Amino acid sequence: MEMTIGQRIKECRKNKGMTQEALAEKMLTDKSTISLYENDKIDIKSSVITELAKALGCTGGYLIEGSGMADANEEILMLFSQIKSEKVKAIAIKQLEALISLEVE
Repeated sequence: MEMTIGQRIKECRKNKGMTQEALAEKMLTDKSTISLYENDKIDIKSSVITELAKALGCTGGYLIEGSGMADANEEILMLFSQIKSEKVKAIAIKQLEALISLEVE
């Protein structure tokens, strides 16, 4: 049986070690709203799905369709865009370059 959007939200939240309260705080909403989302009691606007995906570290496509956690390129770009520090971004790029060089050998 395929998971619902609510079940995927709950799965991602738990995988990140977040409580409903923590997710609600990040989304600037109430815990009861997160509960309604997770129990498929209300429809979720696409803009909210986008924000949920950012907060949960997945893609909106995963929450909606459930096909694969995320396209790897999309996931990397999404994670990279969340890095605020230019210094940390530079380190992340160097680490990716090192991983790529390991694959080439």
